[in-house]
Amino acid sequence: MPLFFALRDHLLRLRDGEVGVSPVEGLLDEEGHPRYERLLRALREAGAGRGAYLGLGPEFALLRLQAFPSLEGFPLEEAVLAEAERSPLLAGEELLADYFLVPPEDERRVKALYAALPRRGAALLGRLRPWRVEPLPLALWRYALAKAEGHSLLVVENLAHTVALFEGGVLRGFRYLTLSADEGTPELAEEIRRSLALFGRLEPVEEAWFLGLPEPPRLPPGLPAQRVEQKVPLDLEDFLAVLGPLLDLKPRRKALGEGLPREAQLAVFLAALFFALGFLGQSFLGQWAKREQVQAEALQRQAALLREQAFQPTRPQGVGLEAVLKVAQEKPGTLWLTRLEARQDRLRLEGLALDPYAPLTLARRLGGRVGPLRRDAVGTRTVYAWEVEVASAEAR
Repeated sequence: MPLFFALRDHLLRLRDGEVGVSPVEGLLDEEGHPRYERLLRALREAGAGRGAYLGLGPEFALLRLQAFPSLEGFPLEEAVLAEAERSPLLAGEELLADYFLVPPEDERRVKALYAALPRRGAALLGRLRPWRVEPLPLALWRYALAKAEGHSLLVVENLAHTVALFEGGVLRGFRYLTLSADEGTPELAEEIRRSLALFGRLEPVEEAWFLGLPEPPRLPPGLPAQRVEQKVPLDLEDFLAVLGPLLDLKPRRKALGEGLPREAQLAVFLAALFFALGFLGQSFLGQWAKREQVQAEALQRQAALLREQAFQPTRPQGVGLEAVLKVAQEKPGTLWLTRLEARQDRLRLEGLALDPYAPLTLARRLGGRVGPLRRDAVGTRTVYAWEVEVASAEAR
């Protein structure tokens, strides 16, 4: 699969481990706005076609990381679009947008990495029938995440000139550098250090990856990192679909917010099929509510059985069943469980929710932590797949 990266004055083409550079004039007008017609023509001349990957620089696609509050009656999809419309780059345009959720900040705020570009631009690029259209530097981030071994990871790349921090595979922050990533100067190292502080990290990271095409960024002295990798990712094609921040601005007929991984799509499909067969004629929310009731009653029966066996001289250490029952009674009404795994050292919950804030509420009531959220659309509703993990505690 050929990979094409569109920058303000040239195109990069990566295929079979070889990098081609094609200078292009007139991709931006006098005011700095993108000319998507010219970009389409340049991509065709460079050989882009069906199945190609298109990475768009910041001149062509908006990329932001931002926290959004929970506003009743105002879905997250609309909040993302409203925020994207505030960008001078996209002013007055009808937009195509997509977003990727990272763990919520608190019970009423969720953080989203989102991207947008004008629908007219997306429609023009769609004529190439590409495999994916996404903003730079997402492909490079996923590449570094797949190869890095440390918990904390710094990624600097010289295509869009960004710096990003990941901890435990979760995006903590990113920004566009004011200096070129290729400078390799003490001033660049200082800007990277300030960026890490802005993201909430004061100590050095375990790994720093400097990635670029056709050459890697120069390494500045005094980097706040224990280990540094400098690389030209000629095998980037093999890592386009690995886990990590994923956005797609390819024209499509699905609603904003769709895009769960294959296994999550299968889970949603099987759940929908089960309810269609078992509770035909009931509403979507009524079906989930009944399943919740059945699960709660089953847990209560298990609790009663355990209480009858209380003559046992010792009780196992671990998460108390009473705590799970308490959360089942007090959990947010927009959230339900699809899987519960209990071991001596941890409790793992999985489920779906109708808003991205309910999983964090559940995690806090359990004293656990919530993982990254994934989303999909079931009918006209957006649902969020979530995971919560609770470490061991004294059984109550």
